[in-house]
This record gives sequence, structure tokens and C-alpha cells, in this order.
Amino acid sequence: MQETNRLTHMPFLLYDLRKRRTLFFTVSDESEPHRWKLYYTINDNAPQRLETGLPHDWVECSPTAWEDESGWHVSLIATDKSGIARLYRMDGTALETMSQPISLRIARTGFVYQDRLAVGEIQDVVHVHDTSGDHKIEIPGAFIYRVSYRADSPDKILISGDWIGETMEPFTLEYDLTNDSQRYIECDGQGAYKCTIYGDEILYAERVGAHFENRRLRQATNIHGVSCKMAHRHKNDNSAALLTRTKQCGCRRNAQENNIDENVSRPSCLECVEKHLGAAFVIASEIRDGYAYRLRLIGHLHEAEDESQEWETLHLTIRQARKAYQMNNEIPDWEQFAEAIAEVRHAR
Repeated sequence: MQETNRLTHMPFLLYDLRKRRTLFFTVSDESEPHRWKLYYTINDNAPQRLETGLPHDWVECSPTAWEDESGWHVSLIATDKSGIARLYRMDGTALETMSQPISLRIARTGFVYQDRLAVGEIQDVVHVHDTSGDHKIEIPGAFIYRVSYRADSPDKILISGDWIGETMEPFTLEYDLTNDSQRYIECDGQGAYKCTIYGDEILYAERVGAHFENRRLRQATNIHGVSCKMAHRHKNDNSAALLTRTKQCGCRRNAQENNIDENVSRPSCLECVEKHLGAAFVIASEIRDGYAYRLRLIGHLHEAEDESQEWETLHLTIRQARKAYQMNNEIPDWEQFAEAIAEVRHAR
């Protein structure tokens, strides 16, 4: 990839059918440093914009792609100006003439590869769906920032994140779906962040500024893979039955009885909303006592936000509180949450 003064991020490396080295990545907007857009380069030629047709003020990130006899297939995560992120897919005979993106579902990270769809929750869990069944990969205590895979070995997925309560020490875990083996990937003496791997080559996003996501792509010169057991996988042969056994809080009832919009990431559940808000309340108290749990508090507010999509007023109340905390460190109004929940319960 040619040098650029702009920030670059989220690499995905593969070789096309003509054996050309093809690198997808994101580039920051020059006028707005964190408005990322998709680009690609072939054989290290000048970067080309991958035109998505999505609005200019949306963020595009986390590209993955493959090429077969029918043409190119690209997946990406795009976030609209309201902050809602979705997984999209594009197809076309050439990268210059791709179809309009198709929204698959709400997701902050994930990918599509052939018959496989993988989606990462904000905390702890990656869901993998393919012809072999439904799997849940758990990394306890982790925030999930990116889920990708190796183009040279698509059964090896790459999960990037960091640890709840820690001081921004990112990692990438390589997880082999064929045998459950795992490697912690280190590049140049540190945990690789949002990296791509093809053969012996690794590119990762190296931090270059004061902000955590101020990064540029770097080709690793010193690579080390450490065998580990960070994650645990569970296979759901019958996800409905499993849900019945493990979650008796109303979620299954809502999924069956309500007409859930396909863009809603999960059935709404008032009990789960209360659970996450209760956890957020406890964590807020610990933050006041000096514990560095900011990300954990944001995570629980986000989970409550996702679980409340069926009830617009409650959903917006939680969303606004979460954003106010992220932007201005304003502690949520817990009484306001309680009143909004009571209104939902009274109307049920």
C-alpha cells in the first residue's frame, strides 16, 4: 500500500483469481478524521475508493471479500449518522461495478463468507452461523472490536478486542473452527490489533496518535503466535430449545409472539433491560470509588439499549443517556429509567 498522511485501518488481504495481491482497508476522511471509507489497492498500486453508494456521512469499516467465478463478494460494517451499525453485503463482476449494499442485520462487527455469517456482540461473544450449525464463541471479560477471517484459510477467524477494566491493551485471537485450536497473535512485540493474515504476512493497525483509533497500517516484521485457550465454543444444534432451557426471562415469548423486524438485532426483553441497567448502576458506583470501569458501564448501557428496541421511549431514553455519558461523562438518571420501565410494564 502506498504511503498516505491520512489514517488507515481495518486491513483485509487476499489474492484474486489472477493471483494479484489485493488489500482492502479503510481510510479516514481528510476533513473528519474518524469518518472512515472503504478503499482497496491491487499489487500496491494507487488506492482506489470502493464505491458503496452509502451516504457520505456514514462510517464504513471492517471489509472482507472473496472472488469466485461469478465475481466479487464484499461484506462491510456501516454506521449511519444516528449511530446504528449494520452488516452489509455487496456483489459484482468487478470491484468498479459493485451492487448496492444489502443490509443483513444490525451488527457492530462481523462478516459474510460464502455460507458463513459471523457477528460479534460488544462484549464476550461471537456468533458463527453456517451449514455446520450455530456456534457461540465466548471470550470472557473481552470487548469485541472486530471479527474477520484469513482469506488463505477461511476456517480460521480473527477476533480483535481488549479486556474489560484494562488500559487499552488490544489483542487478536486466531480461532480455528475445524479443531478449536487458538493462537494469540503478537506483532512487533505487542498484541496485533485488527490485523489481517495471509501466509507469512501480517498487517495490523498501529497506534500513531493520542486517540485509541488514531492508527495506520503497518506490515509486521516480528511475528509471534502463542498457543492459548482464551475462548470456549458451544454448538447450538437446536437454538430454540437451548433458549428455552437457559433464558426464562420472556425473550423466547417475545420472539414467537411479536412480529420482530428483521433489522432488530434481538427480541426485546424488559427483564434483560432491567438486568443490564442494574449492572450499570453498580458499576457507576464503583467508578465513583475510583475503579476504571468506564467501558464496562458503556457496555451494559449498550446492551440495555439493544434489548429495548421494541419500546421506542425507553429505547431512546437509554440511548440518550449512554451517549451523554460517553460524550460528557454524565451519570444516567436512574429514576428516569425506572419510570420508563414502569410505563412499559403497565402497558403490557
